[in-house]
Amino acid sequence: MKYIHHLIYNRATGNPARFAGRLQLSKRQLFNILEEMRIMGLDIRYDKKSETYFYNGNIYLDISYSFKKLSNSEVKNINEGGRFFQSAILFHPAPLILHCC
Repeated sequence: MKYIHHLIYNRATGNPARFAGRLQLSKRQLFNILEEMRIMGLDIRYDKKSETYFYNGNIYLDISYSFKKLSNSEVKNINEGGRFFQSAILFHPAPLILHCC
């Protein structure tokens, strides 16, 4: 999502096929992601002349991440009751935040 935001924000996505290729997604998967972003309130448009997606207006995506050391019981729950580490540090994305400038 951070990379998608970066490309859209900088008007550097290219056409849908190129954009999807950069993300190693199918065009259908890309369109689904863009639709979900629009449902969240982002006004994402496509400029045919420049062949790029862009944010229209002053609402954009800000993504942050946090890391948390998990307890043994949390690790066990993640692995559906199986035990894969005594303890682990796993990546956990924070909720998406929409900013309005």
